Amino acid sequence: MALVPSTMFRNWWDEMDRFHRELEQHFQRLSTTKDFPPLPAFPSFKEFFRPWREVFQELEQQVGGSAKVEEGQDKYRVIVDVQQFAPEEVTVRTDDKCITIEGKHEEKKDQHGYISRHFVRRYQLPQGYDIGHVRPSLSSDGILTITAPRLVLPAPGERIVPIERQNRPAIKAV
Repeated sequence: MALVPSTMFRNWWDEMDRFHRELEQHFQRLSTTKDFPPLPAFPSFKEFFRPWREVFQELEQQVGGSAKVEEGQDKYRVIVDVQQFAPEEVTVRTDDKCITIEGKHEEKKDQHGYISRHFVRRYQLPQGYDIGHVRPSLSSDGILTITAPRLVLPAPGERIVPIERQNRPAIKAV
């Protein structure tokens, strides 16, 4: 027996959907006779909140810009809309496996009061791409494009290895 109910960490609207389905099944069992008219099909509880999803997506685009990731045969590319930020307010950093994009406004006053914006996006570079040759590019309309080329593996087969020449003897005379 669990100490914490399994329903505790579920979304509450999942529980409402479950309740709605069980209630509908119960009434369908009762209405096997023709005494009751058929129940109208109600949308699920999740459908009720679907319009808000668009609002949250629009808000995310306004605050942190929209992003698109393309993983191609020859390059990995991240395209981020950062038009809400000046070029000096956007930074791109890399570490062993990740590309981090950060945009930060200092607090500014506008006609409604004070405003500040800050976002951080991290993208883990898939294997096979060269983190050492990441190139960010910012267009004049505020589109940041970050490109990482594929790792170039040496061609298999035989190759000539150059010999390094030294100006001193390897064996000293005794």
